[in-house]
Amino acid sequence: MSHRKMHLTFSLVLILCGLLNSICCEKKQRSRWNIYPVSSWKISPVHHKIEAGNKAFAHKLFKTLLTEHPRKNIIFSPLSISASLAMLSLGTRSTTLTNLLEGLGFDLKVMRVWDVHHGFQSVVQLLKQLNREGRLKHRDMLFIDSNRKIHTPFLWDAEGIYGVKAHMIDFRDVEKTKKQINHFVAKKMHKRSKGFITSLNPHTFLLLINYVFFKGIWKMAFHANLKHKEDFFVDERTTVQVDMVWKKERIIYSRSEKLFATMVKIPLTGNMSIVLVLPDVGQPDSTIKEMVDQRATLLKSSDMRWVHLIMPKFKISSKIDLKKLLPKMGISNVFTAAANFSGITEEDFPAIFEVSRAISRVLGNCPAETRLVSPQVIHEAIMEVSEKGKMDTAKDMDSSNTIPCHTHRAAPLVVKFNRPFFLFVEDWGTQRTIFMGKVFNPVAE
Repeated sequence: MSHRKMHLTFSLVLILCGLLNSICCEKKQRSRWNIYPVSSWKISPVHHKIEAGNKAFAHKLFKTLLTEHPRKNIIFSPLSISASLAMLSLGTRSTTLTNLLEGLGFDLKVMRVWDVHHGFQSVVQLLKQLNREGRLKHRDMLFIDSNRKIHTPFLWDAEGIYGVKAHMIDFRDVEKTKKQINHFVAKKMHKRSKGFITSLNPHTFLLLINYVFFKGIWKMAFHANLKHKEDFFVDERTTVQVDMVWKKERIIYSRSEKLFATMVKIPLTGNMSIVLVLPDVGQPDSTIKEMVDQRATLLKSSDMRWVHLIMPKFKISSKIDLKKLLPKMGISNVFTAAANFSGITEEDFPAIFEVSRAISRVLGNCPAETRLVSPQVIHEAIMEVSEKGKMDTAKDMDSSNTIPCHTHRAAPLVVKFNRPFFLFVEDWGTQRTIFMGKVFNPVAE
């Protein structure tokens, strides 16, 4: 090879190396975590800690909701909420970061912040998979005040790790901003209602909306042609008429005299299942809250039984203002004037708060608390249950796959959900709880 060709080849190699080095340097600058694209999650001690933390947070949140709303339908996605708040923690520092992640159930003395974000990648994968398969509609919508200087790495990490894209918006123009956000939510979630946001603080710097909708399909349908009206006993003084559906199926069943509850686990399409827990009549709130923690006990003592299942059709929803609820669970720093969001912006929030409070005192038109610059976090979940299924019960109820021959003579156990009950939607593969809820009144959305 001639000297000129060798020189040219060597120059091209240097240019190529320079380009590769430039790309690598850019990737390093993009994220201080450097943990995406998503990789497969291996079973490890850290994985178990993440799962344990998610489970503890879910149960604590459910019991708090039961205390705050004892006479309301409740439905929420604990995994979706945890992932959203973990994403928000990307922008927090110091005690705000510690308070938020430890409130989510993670002990930062035995695990790194990096481990938490890495662990949530499998949660994000699961939610995306369910979204792609059409089993649920899930969306995180992040709006940030366009009047502030935002750190680009936070935007990169929010989208790269959690798949959340931020939208810059002017919160000072309240009416215009409300219309824009409501239009965006309606468009993304195909909602007819355009009034998702009814009130907005002009001093808000960040709004996080977490929306999830689930409509499960039974593996075996209920008897659609035998639907009938029946009483549902909301409490001792309130009875409502509901559409009851029924079917006979061999499903997982459990009865606990210690917990005063009956449980059934019914298969849904797509390797999912719904667990229904029916407390005995007259159980106090303390016992009912205990069932949330002891659900695993019911599952361990379960077996396959031939069950005559009777339950109401229902569609329930919950809109949870996490800014009001989380401080009651110990997650408070993020919603105070002392919150450290230096991972999102270097602007001094406490100083802004003091100025706002001074203005409020002079004008006397608004309490100081409403001037607080803090994030707004809203979670809305909707779940619909009908009689429809993949297989028609009337055609398949005599199938040997549905009812084994030796069970034909045995009378099925009758389980009727005609009073308030709990529900848990689980993924068979990961054993994760996608939804938790309570049906207090089936006809009240």
